[in-house]
Amino acid sequence: MSVNAEHRRQFEEIDTDGDGYITAAELKESLQGNGKVSAENVAVIVEMADTDGDRRIDLDEYAKFVR
Repeated sequence: MSVNAEHRRQFEEIDTDGDGYITAAELKESLQGNGKVSAENVAVIVEMADTDGDRRIDLDEYAKFVR
């Protein structure tokens, strides 16, 4: 899948440790600017986006999820 530059930028901003994956903790931290986000809501988002079942979101999964 081809990932556009905006999705790559967003992904890299959320992936604060730069390991190539967005974890639930990183996602929760990035969403805190939108008010209080529960761990349960973050877990649901990760589950929806994580197509390979490793409980983290890679760049391709992120790009497919936010399209």
